[in-house]
Amino acid sequence: MFSVRTDRLSFTVGQRYCWNVFVKNSKGNLGFISKEPISHNSEQFDGNFLQPYYNYVSLNEFKLIDKNLIFSAISEELNRTQKSSFLRHANVDFENYIFPQIQSNNKMNFALNTIFYGPPGTGKTYNTILRAAQIIEERQINDYSYALQIFNENLGTHIEFITFHQNYSYEDFIQGLRPDLENELELRFERKDGVFKRIADRALKNLIDSQKPSEAKRDFIIVFNEFVAPLNNGEIEELEVPMKKVSFYINSIGNRSIEFRKNKGDSKHSLSIETLRKMYEKGINELIIGGLQPYYNSILTLLLEKGKNAVERISRKNFVIVIDEINRANISRVFGELITLIECDKRSHGKIPLKCTLPSGEEFIVPSNLYIIGTMNTADKSIALLDIALRRRFEFESMYPLYEIEGHEIYNVAILEKINKRIKELKGYDFQVGHSYFMEDNIDLVECMNKKVIPLLLEYFMNDEKEVKGILSYAGLSIEQDSWPLKINGLL
Repeated sequence: MFSVRTDRLSFTVGQRYCWNVFVKNSKGNLGFISKEPISHNSEQFDGNFLQPYYNYVSLNEFKLIDKNLIFSAISEELNRTQKSSFLRHANVDFENYIFPQIQSNNKMNFALNTIFYGPPGTGKTYNTILRAAQIIEERQINDYSYALQIFNENLGTHIEFITFHQNYSYEDFIQGLRPDLENELELRFERKDGVFKRIADRALKNLIDSQKPSEAKRDFIIVFNEFVAPLNNGEIEELEVPMKKVSFYINSIGNRSIEFRKNKGDSKHSLSIETLRKMYEKGINELIIGGLQPYYNSILTLLLEKGKNAVERISRKNFVIVIDEINRANISRVFGELITLIECDKRSHGKIPLKCTLPSGEEFIVPSNLYIIGTMNTADKSIALLDIALRRRFEFESMYPLYEIEGHEIYNVAILEKINKRIKELKGYDFQVGHSYFMEDNIDLVECMNKKVIPLLLEYFMNDEKEVKGILSYAGLSIEQDSWPLKINGLL
């Protein structure tokens, strides 16, 4: 793991520092491990077995040292340690700087739009988590538990996970009107961004901020909450906002608006928080030109000043939206204009970037750092029935049953192979039984077959008892006589 602090650059293997370059250190500017003590500032690591030493030296002292003592110690740590809990702190820019050629060769090159397809139980959802983590980290990840950790840490920020169903709509996915359930006085509707629009906006902001760091600013909600905190916390009764000649006073903050009074008079006026958000994100007021313009502009100026404070350098990040069961929704209805906009060359930084105008009048473009991963159960619906326009814009990766996976055990492999061989003959490849039915806790063959596999087979063959019995017998399984639903009691 490569990390950066204010006073050092560090290379860590597992849980152990192996190499440090210090800006200033009384013991020496270089720190590293070795199998034997190298300097008078050498300290042995604690532990039961023979531990390596950590050494501090100056640059001149380092030139005289046998480097093999260092390399062998680091090599031993690399061989001994398979995981590190510190990887989430890794600095990609530092790592790329040290190993530019290695990083170039190992860089992940995934398609922006991908669909994993295959029968149930073949690891489609499992692999979306691995793929999403690799896209976020921009490197190969083989440890599933670590990939799951990355996935969960980024869920809701850089990753969104949704499942399509028959009632899923454009309004859920992109944007629509929804009733204001908090308003008890009258029926009102408000614009609500869908899950895709929300993550696309976050991804586009990251892309723009990383390219124009001078224009980067903190999130509107954070800045706005800081601005109104004294009023909300009861520290003051009114929040004064200075204008060119006079001030006005905010005295109430609602869910959607700010109430204020002018310098003279008792009449109340309001400003829309959503309108302020749009102005803040654009950095300029292009929306209000009427009598309320000076009031919006005065607050906007204060928010923009606050938004620039303590802004960290923004690096370009990838974002991922996972759509499970993508073929279960009415694709053309849900995607709308996205069917065109998600193409690589039509995205924000593609060859021919395209914007569309949403029903609300807002302009929208799909950013080039947003990856879409879908899963499709071929036993549920044939791949041929998926909207042909969408099929052309996605890369499809097949996932069919495996009978051997390195590092994992699949139980009763011979039986699974025979079941699938017979299914392929009767119904085709897309109706096989996935290997996950015979992994992890499914070590008990009878329970696994009776509670999971046989119900699936009955569904495939529309409760045709004769066909399913034939498959079970072909696989060498003993069927309970006169039982319904069908059950097995072991091997023949």
